[in-house]
Amino acid sequence: MCVVVDVKLPMYIDNTLSSVIGVAISVAVIAAIVPWFLLVVPVTGAAFMLVYAVFRVGIQRLQRFQLESMAPVLTHVDATVHGLSSIHAYERVDDFHRRLASRVLIVQKLRPRKMST
Repeated sequence: MCVVVDVKLPMYIDNTLSSVIGVAISVAVIAAIVPWFLLVVPVTGAAFMLVYAVFRVGIQRLQRFQLESMAPVLTHVDATVHGLSSIHAYERVDDFHRRLASRVLIVQKLRPRKMST
């Protein structure tokens, strides 16, 4: 686990810093061209922070639900990767495919459907 964090953390920091610098430069260029834009930036920022504060708990609950609903599939695949040689040795590949398909169907039933327009 520590190796994954050590590898991915610099990449995430690099992406975050480049995005923040890109947004700051964009705002600076727009503000240089249209100074009235500086009056809108604090209002928009405050509105964004308000919306984020209101919906933060709901977003976290949805993310947790998504992780919990994917747990059967992820657990099955993880156990399979560790026991792949045994699955092949005992010729249980078809059984693995059936179990994986049933777990995927369970996860698909738990996911909310998108409304069609």
